[in-house]
Amino acid sequence: MRLGPRLFFYYSCDLLSDYEELLNVLRRYLRIKEERGIRTSYIFLDEITYVNEWFRAIKYGIDRGLFRDDVITITGSTSLFIKGDVETFPGRRGFGTDVVVYPLSFQSYIKALRPDVHVELGWYEEIRNLFEKYLITGGFPLSINSYFSTGTITSDVYKSYIDWIIYDVRRAGKDEGLVREILSILLEKAGSRVSHNSIAKDLGISHRTVSEYLDLLSRMFLITVLNYVDVNTGSKDYRKLIKIHFTDPFIYRVASVWTGVRVPDEPIIVEGVVASHLARTGEVGYTTIGDREIDVVSLRDFVGYEVKYSRGAERLGVRASRMRRVVTISRDVEDIDVIPAHLFLASINA
Repeated sequence: MRLGPRLFFYYSCDLLSDYEELLNVLRRYLRIKEERGIRTSYIFLDEITYVNEWFRAIKYGIDRGLFRDDVITITGSTSLFIKGDVETFPGRRGFGTDVVVYPLSFQSYIKALRPDVHVELGWYEEIRNLFEKYLITGGFPLSINSYFSTGTITSDVYKSYIDWIIYDVRRAGKDEGLVREILSILLEKAGSRVSHNSIAKDLGISHRTVSEYLDLLSRMFLITVLNYVDVNTGSKDYRKLIKIHFTDPFIYRVASVWTGVRVPDEPIIVEGVVASHLARTGEVGYTTIGDREIDVVSLRDFVGYEVKYSRGAERLGVRASRMRRVVTISRDVEDIDVIPAHLFLASINA
């Protein structure tokens, strides 16, 4: 079914200050809609997070049946999740859902840059070359465009993403300086097991403050937190140490530019990419078998992944209680339960 342009209403909210101004805009549109005899329209409110208490205008309209026949799409920054605004519509959303637009996964990266490439024999070298670039640019449009147009990621791109982090931190009412310090700790300890207490001790703050700020960074989709998983029960043990990865390769570089802490070694970044990609498909954690650490555990199918991103990685070849199998993610070795990282990540629809 083809819909005519008169059924669509788009409004960019970046010049509105509060919910009253937004409500006035919506009322004016609804009057026009009524005059034109339109029953169902599709309303798009862009950059909604610029509007203070925007949700009050939407709730007002819903509660009074102003939008009973309409479909409303709201877009904004991660502030929607940080401040919990999307949680303010219990019983008022109909068939509505939340859509999170992540940075490009590696599979999407390939489709965007080289749609002719397929994950099959004959293309493996091309996929490897794209993966090396992905580890530099990540999945963000600005960094990708800068790299492929100039051969490098320019300073203004880094500044744009640092400013984005600062903006959302301020919107959440948190201390941007403390966020910067926590990010520096996460860079230094990337790939290692840590605790809220150890981070708090390094920074001289309380573990509760650390917990609040890690939750903030998680809501901003900057980090992926892995809890320990008991291999006998398949459940998380929140008393154990945690592992924290950045959700995209480029975020490591942004955090490095902002904090002055060097970017972690490539194998650690690859481990983070594996963790963040699997986290998009379901819950993840990590575990240990004897004295060996299984870097990522997918709780959806209870499969473990050990990232050995060095030349000549060998199959781990272990089983443990309920865990179905353990896959080794290698740099260039392909065997039973051993998959090169670029092929593994290219196959994940995340």
